[in-house]
Amino acid sequence: MGKSAFCLCYNEYMIQFSGDRKQFGEYYAVRLKANHHNFYDYTNAKTLRKQLNLYQKYYPELITERIAAAHALQQNPDFLLYEDLASFVDAQRRRINPHQHGCTIFAVRENGKVFVGRNYDWLPEARNFFEHYDFNITGANRYFAFSDESVWGRHTGRRNRKIYAEDTINEYGLYIGLTYSHIDKWNYGLAPTHFLRYIAEHCSTTRQALNVFARIPCAIPKNFLIADAKGDLAVVEHTSRDYVIIRPDANGVLIQTNHCLAPKLQPLDRVLQHSAATTSFVRAAEAKLLVQRQLPNFQFTDLWRILRASHYIYNNDTIWSLALELTSQRFNLYYDASTGQKHVKFGF
Repeated sequence: MGKSAFCLCYNEYMIQFSGDRKQFGEYYAVRLKANHHNFYDYTNAKTLRKQLNLYQKYYPELITERIAAAHALQQNPDFLLYEDLASFVDAQRRRINPHQHGCTIFAVRENGKVFVGRNYDWLPEARNFFEHYDFNITGANRYFAFSDESVWGRHTGRRNRKIYAEDTINEYGLYIGLTYSHIDKWNYGLAPTHFLRYIAEHCSTTRQALNVFARIPCAIPKNFLIADAKGDLAVVEHTSRDYVIIRPDANGVLIQTNHCLAPKLQPLDRVLQHSAATTSFVRAAEAKLLVQRQLPNFQFTDLWRILRASHYIYNNDTIWSLALELTSQRFNLYYDASTGQKHVKFGF
């Protein structure tokens, strides 16, 4: 693998990348090789063909990245293209790995400011793989991303070091984060994490982000909470075949956990079948109660107070939490609750 001209910096808290798409692909190749990634050596030709047609139409930049990575690795490009842009369709079709998830996102619009609080209770064993990024790709909006998915061997059955963003915040103060959905549907379309990247790179408002969902198909059911610096808040509950947009209540509060809020989608929701002991409902109720206690005059410090004071939203399985004020771009990251509060401020 030859030298690359991209800028890649590591500090104590953030991996920083600056360069073009080809260079981003080469960076991706470097991290996969360094972490002894188990590469695919097969494809499902039909799934790959359908997915490549969709990515070529809607997000060809990702094809460019993966081809550059494959060339740097001296690998058949079809294997990496299938792994990253198509295999998740086949996995969802087979309904692989339904898990009990405990993610919570809440947004508050108050006194001309926009606040977002978010935790991530995925698999606590993955905390050692949690990463956060500052991406500045040529021709796209600069953004921060947060990831731990697709990196833990016991979960995936393979050695991985992919970048799977569950949250992004871009330079315009546009936030989008996802939570797990228990709807057992699938479609040909973009991976949910690629929606986050696409919206972070191309959009500056919630309205623009919603237009993305209106025209681009999504392969896997997920819940997405979107908030922009002007106070436009929305949840997209996506079934992979359909979606519903949910708006904040009269107090300007919007909360998403892991069950369906939209009555139209509730008959499809298998949250109680996947886990009869799910905390999703109580997390949503607790978040609503704790937010209401801070109204009116909600403040930035209330975000951490809510996250830390809760019994269900934040616990020893929490890998990271975000406290964001989008209007003035005040951002805090809290991580690894099991070993005590670790806290870092970040910004553009």
